[in-house]
Amino acid sequence: MRPLFGKRFGQSDQELVPALFFSFVLHVLVFFIALLLYGRAVPKIHVPPFYQVTIVDQALDLPEDLPQAPLAPAEEPKPPAKTLKPEPAPKKELRKDAMPELKPQKPATEKPREDEMDSPAAPAQKQQAVELSAAPEFKFPPYLALIREKIERNWNPPPGARGIRATVTFKILRSGRVIDASPTQLSGNFYFDQAAMRAILVASPFPPLPEGFFREFEVFSVDLTERE
Repeated sequence: MRPLFGKRFGQSDQELVPALFFSFVLHVLVFFIALLLYGRAVPKIHVPPFYQVTIVDQALDLPEDLPQAPLAPAEEPKPPAKTLKPEPAPKKELRKDAMPELKPQKPATEKPREDEMDSPAAPAQKQQAVELSAAPEFKFPPYLALIREKIERNWNPPPGARGIRATVTFKILRSGRVIDASPTQLSGNFYFDQAAMRAILVASPFPPLPEGFFREFEVFSVDLTERE
């Protein structure tokens, strides 16, 4: 090895000794640094202290002449108490000449007379909201009941209408169709009258006229009031 100034190292003893000393010091430093790093890297395990304990079994010296408590005698079960039955009352001896005892009799309730009975008041008939009428010669009550029931199903008066009535007349053809429906008596409430007309027109067509009725149409009149 030749340095810049042109001289070689290691060719004399004076140059070799410093080099060896420097190398030794360097290796020692490296060793201590490695040892220090290893001690920090490896986790330390904490071992708890170990104690040796000797268990000695010592029996208590109790005196043999200790007084013992006497045992309580077992109680004998008591016999169940006898229930005393009530003695029957002694029968009275009836003498032959004694009069028999008469029991008081309840007074018989007299039936009320027919003229005193208040006759129950006849239930007040509810006023129907739909009343249908026809000419006297139209004698077919079942057909009238069908017409009235169908009109009543479609009768929806406006709320708040009280004590008013509307009358509507109309014709039913033989086929059951309604024609010439018109109010003959107004209620004074526009919405009530319109509901009355709508109940007739919406219920149309009705069942055909009865076979025993030979005219081509019949005139009907219906009175409509508020629902109760």
